[in-house]
Amino acid sequence: MSMFAQDETADVFAIPDFWEPPQWELPKDDNGFFAFELNETQASPLWKLPEDQPNQLFALPTIDPEGERADSSTADAPEEEQEEPLLENGFDLRDLWMALDKPTLRPPEYKTWNHFEAPNSSWTKPLFITEAGPGATDALMGFDQDPLRLESSGFSVVEARPYCNALLSLALGRESVFFSWEEETTTFKPALPKIRISGYSGKTIQEVQKACLRCGNTYRRLRQFVETTYKKHPTSCRVALASSVDKALLVIQSSIALHHQSPRSILQVQSLIGQTYTILKQFDSLVAKIRRGHLDEDVFVIVYQQAQSAEYAEIHLRDMMREVLRRVSRPWIELVEEWIGTRREVGVPLGKHEVGRQKGFIKVESETYIDDFGDEVDEVDYRLDTERIPSFMPDDIVKSLFEVGRNLRFIRTTHPSHPLAQSRTVSSSRPPTLEWLFDWDAIVLLESKVHSYEHELRNAIQQHSPETLTNLQMPRWPMGGAAGYQLQFFGLDEIQLQDRLEASKQDFAQPMGDSTAEDPLGIIIRERLADVRTEIGNAGTDFTPHWSLLPVLSFGSIISVQSKVVGRESLKLLFTSHDLRQHLSLQKEFQLLGNGFFCSRLSHALFNPDLETAERQAGVAHQGGVMGLRLSGRDTWPPASSELRLALMGVLTESYEGPVKGGSSQSRDGEAHELPGDLSFGVRSLSNEEIDKCMDPDGLEALDFLRLSYKPPQALGSIITPIILVQYDRIFKLLLRVLRMQYTVNRLFRDVTAREAGWHDVEDVSVRFCYEARHFVAGISSYIFDIGIEMPWRAFGSLLDKIEADLKSDEVTTLSGSAISPDRLREQHSQVLDRIMLALLLRKRQQPILKLLDDIFRVILKFAKFARLRADRRSSRSQGDATAKSLYKTFRRNVEVFLTVCKGLSEKGDYGGKKDVAGDKEDSERIDALDNNPIAQLVLKLDMFSYYSKA
Repeated sequence: MSMFAQDETADVFAIPDFWEPPQWELPKDDNGFFAFELNETQASPLWKLPEDQPNQLFALPTIDPEGERADSSTADAPEEEQEEPLLENGFDLRDLWMALDKPTLRPPEYKTWNHFEAPNSSWTKPLFITEAGPGATDALMGFDQDPLRLESSGFSVVEARPYCNALLSLALGRESVFFSWEEETTTFKPALPKIRISGYSGKTIQEVQKACLRCGNTYRRLRQFVETTYKKHPTSCRVALASSVDKALLVIQSSIALHHQSPRSILQVQSLIGQTYTILKQFDSLVAKIRRGHLDEDVFVIVYQQAQSAEYAEIHLRDMMREVLRRVSRPWIELVEEWIGTRREVGVPLGKHEVGRQKGFIKVESETYIDDFGDEVDEVDYRLDTERIPSFMPDDIVKSLFEVGRNLRFIRTTHPSHPLAQSRTVSSSRPPTLEWLFDWDAIVLLESKVHSYEHELRNAIQQHSPETLTNLQMPRWPMGGAAGYQLQFFGLDEIQLQDRLEASKQDFAQPMGDSTAEDPLGIIIRERLADVRTEIGNAGTDFTPHWSLLPVLSFGSIISVQSKVVGRESLKLLFTSHDLRQHLSLQKEFQLLGNGFFCSRLSHALFNPDLETAERQAGVAHQGGVMGLRLSGRDTWPPASSELRLALMGVLTESYEGPVKGGSSQSRDGEAHELPGDLSFGVRSLSNEEIDKCMDPDGLEALDFLRLSYKPPQALGSIITPIILVQYDRIFKLLLRVLRMQYTVNRLFRDVTAREAGWHDVEDVSVRFCYEARHFVAGISSYIFDIGIEMPWRAFGSLLDKIEADLKSDEVTTLSGSAISPDRLREQHSQVLDRIMLALLLRKRQQPILKLLDDIFRVILKFAKFARLRADRRSSRSQGDATAKSLYKTFRRNVEVFLTVCKGLSEKGDYGGKKDVAGDKEDSERIDALDNNPIAQLVLKLDMFSYYSKA
């Protein structure tokens, strides 16, 4: 009761002690479970620890001598019934609760070194068949019933290590005991149809084997491509690609041989082969696109496209294809560097005298043009082969690239002492190397190098002198390279030769180094194969320039700077050494009839009937006076070549040199003075129809056979091209007709109104015709010379003045730097002539309008012939009156139609120069003389008060 009373006063929130012994005592039962004394620790054998014997670790366990004596002493004693302890699974039930905290006793073991190195793990009963070891798995798969449905009963089981080594050899394209190469099918074939290793199903091994077969066949195809390229297609870009493929195969082979020679399991083989095939597949897809007929540039483009497609793949694949692109494009880039002058040209330089020779995208070829006489003439020059230019290169970069090379050859050919013609000048400025750049940091660094190179090159040109040129040092850079080895055997004694031979033997005795150790492509592939378990990163998140911008960002800055410097120096030589301005002025004065003295002399030599005839007459000798062709005073036409020579002799020379002081003219001996470009008169080659029209002396086409012949010097061929000379010729042909019409209307006015003329009874219609024809021709002539020719040429002359002033100054401006170069000046020259032809109605689309003008001129020429006959009293009055009226009616009708068409054209706001120069807005110095519609000014000159407008 006291216990319960104590419990009542206990804390109700206290945690009860469930292990507290009870307060009552039970009677002891010798035969019950509770008869054991659990606290008897001294008598329990579990607490008897063995003695510490450190020196007897590997000794056999000893037998207790006291136990032996006890056994011998009690052998003869009667056996007493002893109580055996209850055992269950080796545990003494008497010490069941105390055994949990006591150390376990280990039975004696046999100690060996093998057991020490690889201790046995505790063996537990497996739950799955795959945990029971390869033997159990093989036994289960060997059943005919195939309980697991793995279909592996018919497979031959081979050893794992030789088979894994054979798979690695197969992936590298090698034969082994298990696999052989068949030449007929160009594939590997397994020696046994069904092979597996212990512990793996047949399907699993077959999948790994198929992957190795694909890898091995790809390896063999790539090896075949390399060998075929070296033997049959050894072009530069193909060899570079084959070298890259060969390098990749060598790196893969060496990496697997050094680091993965003994695979631990088939899973390691599968992972390694998967990574290897990823690399080989890139090259295989690249090689499969190349055909036998592809040029180097086609191979270049294919590699570029393949590298672009790998831009967002794995980082290693992206870097690998970038490096392959660098290698394959290197021959083409080196050719670009040689062409623009930043690298010394290797081999025989390309010259214009080698017609038909081609070096990459540059070829020396002759193009056929029609010369001043109508004959075909071949012009030999450097030509750009557009088929050899990669398609991804921008057109403006390609154009600048070709121009800078051609201008540089012009300097080297005509001025070999110029600084740019000396390799030391360029090499001392250390030009940057052309290469592919794929990140913004490298592009920014390139821009700084290019700016520094431009500054140093300009300073070297300005400070150029023969003394400083010889003192320039040649740095080691791609333009010069290392000095070539010279075989210096002559002048050496026997001992020196022997020493060199011994040194060479020692060099050959050294082991061959790994050629891929420091190779960028080898480093990338080795890192990819170094640890196949590494997670492969994706390159899509990198902030890099778009591939369409890479050619401009990588090559554009260097080519642009080289174009500025070379173009400026070329222009300076053209203006100072080759008198470009003089030759252009010559075209203006003679081809465009800008010289008034020449116009007067030529007009008199062709049309003045008062001069002595140059025609040969039987029994009549020339009087020695001034002779002319007398177009309006003769019946036979055209003149002979001897007449042309006599009549036009000295006209060009006198007009070019001008009259001598004192009023007398210089000698008319044309051969005594040579004009620039061998300027002379010539005869144009005409068709039969055109010749028939020239036979009529009163026809408009009577002088179409006459033209000016001019051959520009070789140095000026890039500015005054054959196409430009054709434009000059078309303009000269029209101006010669206008010059004839001017002389005709002036002569007509004298024949009609002069008192000394024989035509006394002149009708009003003839006088009206005379005045209106004179007004019309004067208006046309004023428009052609003052507006059509003078205004565009004046703007062109202002541009030339600015160029010359800029070239004389030391400061570099945009005018001569980027906007103006020899090729750009040629375009400006051709553009001026295009505007002149547009104003003169000489464009192809303006031919109907020009035909109306020709019809008006023909009517005036007919009336001039009629007036000349009446003045000479060789025509009847009635016939003359009827003819004058009909001619005037035709003349007025044609003029009205002509003005109506011109007024319609003048109302078009986009008609004129603006439409033709829409793409030249970026050039601030372009010629804007014809921005206003020139046809409107023509209408204003011909019909200011709408006289010819119909009511």
